[in-house]
Amino acid sequence: MDMRINVAGLLKEQVGSTRSMDLEGEVLEIEGEPPSIVSSRLLLTRTDLGIWVSGALGISLEHVCSRCLAPFTSWVKVRMDDVFLPEIDVDTGQRVRHQDDGEADASSIDGQHVLDLADAVSQYRSAAMPLAPVCREDCVGICSECGIDRNEATCDCEPAPDPRWDKLRELLR
Repeated sequence: MDMRINVAGLLKEQVGSTRSMDLEGEVLEIEGEPPSIVSSRLLLTRTDLGIWVSGALGISLEHVCSRCLAPFTSWVKVRMDDVFLPEIDVDTGQRVRHQDDGEADASSIDGQHVLDLADAVSQYRSAAMPLAPVCREDCVGICSECGIDRNEATCDCEPAPDPRWDKLRELLR
């Protein structure tokens, strides 16, 4: 996937200049993860220090349902608002010093004035991942006794009583 944008022209323009960028059907590949499709219209705005990227991202996510273990795909929408700073001044070719130079800035524009959005989009994707994804709200899951998917069939299994509740059952009798 190519989420790399040459922003040299925008960096040469005055503060407040803008460009729009479409990410329609771009594929985000992360090592060890299924690929995600990204759909977005982003606005790139020249600031006094760099480029501000803003807009809504639509990202596809591949999941396994935490109740019935069925694979499914969902879409999430997240708002992107990030500032990217150049490593090299576009006019002088000198290295740009920023106030927080003590740390490497992951949101930076490289020496060739190319802005790579893949890392930022990947971080937004990771933040949008649900902890316990569910294929649908009324998913009833699998039977703990026989393992059948109770969304597709019923079984005659009697759920075993949880022994942790035995003392409470005694009190109720």
